[in-house]
Amino acid sequence: MTTPWPPQHTARRPLPPRVAAPREPVDPARIGRRVVRREARGMDAGVVAAALEEARFDARQASRYEDLADDLRGPAELA
Repeated sequence: MTTPWPPQHTARRPLPPRVAAPREPVDPARIGRRVVRREARGMDAGVVAAALEEARFDARQASRYEDLADDLRGPAELA
C-alpha cells in the first residue's frame, strides 16, 4: 500500500499571537467638541450666542454640585 505525498498528518506550526496596534487614549473633551460642532451646523450668530450663554449658565449651576463639577465635557462645550 502506498502513502500519499505529502503526509497528511504533519505537525502544524503554532500561529503567532495577534497583537492589536496600540490605540491612543480616548479624549472626552475632543469628543465633546465634535458633538458641539455637529450640533452647531446651520446655526446663525444669535442662536450660537444664546446656546453659549446657556452652556455657561449650566456650567455655573453644575459647579455647585460635586458630582456634576468634574464632568469633562463641560469645558469642551465652552471651548
